[in-house]
Amino acid sequence: MVCESHSSPWNRETLLLALEIGFRHINPEDNWMEAKLTHMESHQQMVGVVFQSGESEAIADLLCAWTLSSDAHKPHPSLKICAEYLVGLSHLQPFPPRLRKAIIESIGLIHYQGFEQFGMERYIELLDWLHLCVEDLINSPQLTRELLAAIESPGGVQHVPHQYWEWLVESLVSWGNVSLSPYTMTLLEDTKEWDKLECWMGMVWVLWSKGATMDQELETDEKLDRITLSLFQQRPGAVQKLEQWVGKLSWTERQRSTSFQQAFDQAYPNAEQKAAL
Repeated sequence: MVCESHSSPWNRETLLLALEIGFRHINPEDNWMEAKLTHMESHQQMVGVVFQSGESEAIADLLCAWTLSSDAHKPHPSLKICAEYLVGLSHLQPFPPRLRKAIIESIGLIHYQGFEQFGMERYIELLDWLHLCVEDLINSPQLTRELLAAIESPGGVQHVPHQYWEWLVESLVSWGNVSLSPYTMTLLEDTKEWDKLECWMGMVWVLWSKGATMDQELETDEKLDRITLSLFQQRPGAVQKLEQWVGKLSWTERQRSTSFQQAFDQAYPNAEQKAAL
């Protein structure tokens, strides 16, 4: 009420106290709780006051207020304002646990498009500051979707580090409800990004085994077989990696998967070649 009725320039102490009273003690695990906060033009100044305070708990309060007012498909307009400030938070490293959790949730809700204007490098830098791990992606399907969106955007194949690709596969093993662009798969093959193509093919096969809706071009057996064959010719060890990922699926899901050994045999029909590997 204090924040929404405030029309004059923000008083720092009043604002931070209002946020603390309203949001400091909310349990972030209570997903049923939501707030309906009105977006106002003065929120631009409000964001500046809070972030410039340099107080990690106050910033977490602010992000909590607007993540509670957002949903997976439509972030609160005031939350989108925070993107500019989030990519400049290096001075608060290492992030306290509550602020780190609030930032991760905010990144997923803002969507990659909200950060695109600041450049891929700064977006990845923000993720690096958070010291993300595979558990973060598993626990945040929305963040997984937005990291995939970053990969599929211009420059994503080049700038998103290989480690994030591996974590994406692990995340999709736990849950799989995303769509993949066939353009990315072709680009990885054309640019000879074999390590990342290995992860991308892992995502394709994991999602296909889960029965996820696939792009029509990705469901073409001939194209999948050709690119899988190309991958194995360049990275023979990929067969074990793909089988390891698919092996983590449930028994029912594994029944849908292919035998990568068959494609490997096509790549290396000569027994002496296999022995040399």
